[in-house]
Amino acid sequence: MKQRGDRYVVIKRTSRRKGNRVVPVDLGTVGEIINGTFVEQQIKSDSKKRVDIKDYGEVTLCDKFGKDLIPQLAHVWPIEDAKRAYVIALLRAAYGDVKNRDLQLHYLTSFASEYYPGVHLSEHAVSAFLMELGQGYSRICEFMRNRVKDFIGGNIVVDGMLKDYNSRCGSLSEFSRKGSKKGSKDISILYAYDPKSKEPIAARAYAGNILDQTAVKSFVDDFEIKDGMMIVDKGFWNEPFLDEVDKSDGLSYLIPLKQNSAFIKNYGMDNPTEHLAGYKDGTILYKKVKMKNGKFLYSFRDPKMAYEQEVGYVEKAEKKEMFSAENYALKKSTFGLIVFKSKADRDPLDVYLSYAQRWEIETMFYLFKNIIDRDTVNVHNDYRTYATEFINFLSVIITSRVKREIVKKEINKNYSYKQVFKYLSKYKKVKIKEDGNWMDVTMLKYIEEMVQKLNV
Repeated sequence: MKQRGDRYVVIKRTSRRKGNRVVPVDLGTVGEIINGTFVEQQIKSDSKKRVDIKDYGEVTLCDKFGKDLIPQLAHVWPIEDAKRAYVIALLRAAYGDVKNRDLQLHYLTSFASEYYPGVHLSEHAVSAFLMELGQGYSRICEFMRNRVKDFIGGNIVVDGMLKDYNSRCGSLSEFSRKGSKKGSKDISILYAYDPKSKEPIAARAYAGNILDQTAVKSFVDDFEIKDGMMIVDKGFWNEPFLDEVDKSDGLSYLIPLKQNSAFIKNYGMDNPTEHLAGYKDGTILYKKVKMKNGKFLYSFRDPKMAYEQEVGYVEKAEKKEMFSAENYALKKSTFGLIVFKSKADRDPLDVYLSYAQRWEIETMFYLFKNIIDRDTVNVHNDYRTYATEFINFLSVIITSRVKREIVKKEINKNYSYKQVFKYLSKYKKVKIKEDGNWMDVTMLKYIEEMVQKLNV
């Protein structure tokens, strides 16, 4: 018997010979003296902690739409690394802004540990893994190139976003034009998005002071985007790059001109007069012109938007007592007007609809910042930053697919994305016997109906 604080425990002993002496050897605790009575320890203490109630709903829904990423990852990385990258992305898609220190907890208390057992996600293990993942950056690029091959030929929306990133040792942390005003450094993330599948194709991180028009060339070259129509905003205007695309056979672009572009006046693009038939809003007017160099200009005017912009311009000028008839005359022709340049000879309706798809990437960025909650970089090393943004990219793929399913099943008419996951968090599995099967916990009827509708 041994005293441990206020407790008296009973130890089972044996002995063994050590040289010329016989020494006692403890074999373990067999019981305890409680209130003067020996109480035998019936069950051996577990060396491995058990979790018999686990989250099921959120992880299962995300895994349903993400598990095909594992074989894609395994084309580039060893299977164990592929699974670990996927599981981290899965947990972030299911739970939002999961810090590295909390990944192990979410893994062990969710069905992710049942679907993919044996994945090491301690804070130290994840930190080391991200370092290795980022150092092997060519593999990340290979994965992106493989995805690009699966999306060739269609429209590709390319756009960028800035994220807060203040690091003293990361070269990607730089002041952007917006960052200098807010007093915070940024990192720039460029995304290619497929409006047909409504999911991202590829992504890459750049320093916060790298402009989109500078980054787009390396983005297209490194990921070998060679076929399709790139739909970009005016911030991507890069004359040498556009000239290079013009010389390629499969790749083209659709980019809006700045309002002061000489092309607009020289080709009379500020006076569209033809009716854009087939569009849901029957008031849109257009003009299509072939330029001297063989490229095409497309202009569109929305009369309703033109009216709103004109009224807003006059009201603002009068309020500041800066109204000028000369400035108004110069500005008037641009109200409600947007003009595009492209080497592609397309139907004007197709052009207008294609550019309208560009706004769908904003929905994806909303998911990124408000659902996955990854609008700030929390690692302070370039290698880990590249790796973290890659895993975030995987999470966005999963989240985009889940959102599409929610819309497809029309659940979004009654519930927001976050509400769906809040309700699914009530769907757990439980073991009531150590060697028994997993069973559903009792749920409210409306949660059961949502589970059935999503086929979780």
